[in-house]
Amino acid sequence: MPKKRYSLLLKLFLFIGLFWTIFIAFLLIWAIKSETDTINARTLTQARAFFKQVVLTRYWNSIHGGVYVPVTKETQPNPYLAVPHRDVITKDGQLLTLVNPAFMTRQISEIAVNMGQIQFHITSLKPLRPGNAPADWEAKALRRFSSKSDEYYEWWLPGEKEKHAFRYIAPLWNDRPCLTCHLKQGYAEGDLRGGISVTIPAKDILSERDIQNRMSVFSYVLIWAIGISGVFLSFRLSRAEYMERSLLIEKIETALKDVRTLKGFIPICASCKKVRNDEGYWDQIEKYIRDHSEAEFSHGICPDCMTKIYPKYVKDKDPNKIV
Repeated sequence: MPKKRYSLLLKLFLFIGLFWTIFIAFLLIWAIKSETDTINARTLTQARAFFKQVVLTRYWNSIHGGVYVPVTKETQPNPYLAVPHRDVITKDGQLLTLVNPAFMTRQISEIAVNMGQIQFHITSLKPLRPGNAPADWEAKALRRFSSKSDEYYEWWLPGEKEKHAFRYIAPLWNDRPCLTCHLKQGYAEGDLRGGISVTIPAKDILSERDIQNRMSVFSYVLIWAIGISGVFLSFRLSRAEYMERSLLIEKIETALKDVRTLKGFIPICASCKKVRNDEGYWDQIEKYIRDHSEAEFSHGICPDCMTKIYPKYVKDKDPNKIV
């Protein structure tokens, strides 16, 4: 096979293989991104739902002015709640203490942490309780909030995989019932008071994402390998067919080189047998044929001319018999 033709065939199939590789890589990247986006969206939706549930529960507590619960070892009177009748005693002598929305949120968060579930944290840039001071990421988010639709979220991926988490925080705005506790801090209705953060353990979520990504990689690599195998097989079959065809073409071209015919009308002198060339000059017939074909001449003398020119060398007047 001519090297040029083989090179073109090879380049064609290399291009097909490269295109197939790029195409599969694009699909794989798209699949991984789609899976990651789906998990992010699902986790964010879950965090928003938890936040709204806590806000709804807090609102119920605030419109009732708090909820009285029995004083226990775990539930002691809130020293940061300075309101009348914070602690009361029932007629049967049971001591009750008032649980406001912030205290209730903290207790719910503690229960969730002990159960290894979602963690809530009510926080503010001006907290009444030191334990409600914001973490660095919460403070950064609180400083950015300017409207009720604001929110902030991130994946927290420290060194220990067990501590991986999805962190979400949204703002809390002062409603009228909230002023009972926060009016003395200088807040007015509608002011940004702080926020509630939701921390979701992410170990299982990220493990699921990694499993899905590995399955995608395996699937697309398998599809790529099948495609590349098909390209390679097609190349081998095409190469064999192309080689056979090229050999046939070479044979035909060789034959054509050996056979070069003269076509059309050729002006020839009736007397001297010279031939007029394309420029109008008269050439010897052997020169004209040599210039217009691949034929070569060797000179001899025919029997008739032998008899005419050299009769004494012809025996018994038979031109085929020479003395």
